[in-house]
Amino acid sequence: MVTPSENLKAQYGKLKQYYAVAGFRMPFERFVALFFLISLSVFVVLLLLRLSLVVSVVAFLTFMSFAVSIPLTIRNNRIDAIEANLPDALKHMALVLKSGGTTEAALQEVAQAEYGPVSDDLKTSLVQLQEGKSFEEVLEEAAKKSGSLLFQRTVRIVLDAKRAGGGLADVMYSIAEDARDLLHIKRERRSRTTMHVLFLFVSGVILAPFIFGFSVSIVHYINTGISSALPNSKASGLCDLNSVLTLFLMAQTLIAALAIGLIREGRFTKYLLYAPVMVLAALIIFEAGKFVSALIVGGAVIAC
Repeated sequence: MVTPSENLKAQYGKLKQYYAVAGFRMPFERFVALFFLISLSVFVVLLLLRLSLVVSVVAFLTFMSFAVSIPLTIRNNRIDAIEANLPDALKHMALVLKSGGTTEAALQEVAQAEYGPVSDDLKTSLVQLQEGKSFEEVLEEAAKKSGSLLFQRTVRIVLDAKRAGGGLADVMYSIAEDARDLLHIKRERRSRTTMHVLFLFVSGVILAPFIFGFSVSIVHYINTGISSALPNSKASGLCDLNSVLTLFLMAQTLIAALAIGLIREGRFTKYLLYAPVMVLAALIIFEAGKFVSALIVGGAVIAC
């Protein structure tokens, strides 16, 4: 049974691998320390600007999350580039094989072509092939290193066909057509869900926080006027309402991030990586709504 500490070490090792693939020259530990200093500076600046402690803490956590989200985002973009170029690379290899070329010649042709990360990975595979590794080993290693499930499944099918003695060129060509159809379906799904995602983002991250901030400031202005006109009246505390709205906006933005991932990619956790940024944006717009309302009515911004 894997212990939590072992699982944490494994995840940390994967993150360091993603960071290495991103191409940064700075050591990963120094990269994390740099974002810690940036996050701490942002936290202090927001406190000096008299923003709420919740906003300052969320800002600190958001900037710290960049140490994780930046390597993962670069890795995901690399996977998207691999899957976009994979059908053309497979067709290229199939044509080389059909013309009588060897598997090594097919790899060399694709490695020298402009297929983005696919060509880069195959250049490494070609070097390993020349060092004595088998065709199966270098392809499996390249697929595993890429992180693309489509690439890994493609390599598995190609190697199974090669072991079964089937026509490798025909198999590659068929897989390339299937991969192209799959990418077309993904693009069509994304284009059809653009308006739904835009609605969730605008309403959850921009409109609702601004309206809540504007409204709570208006209520604060009315409450202050009543308290000054009726000295003996007990003013209702709006800090509790402000706290409830803050927690509600944080929960709402998190749900919006989950919903966007489900609608756009079919996975709840796909855009959870960007949830801290969305929460911070919502809270800043909430504070901006208070400020704009105070400018219009001429009152003071609610301070809690």
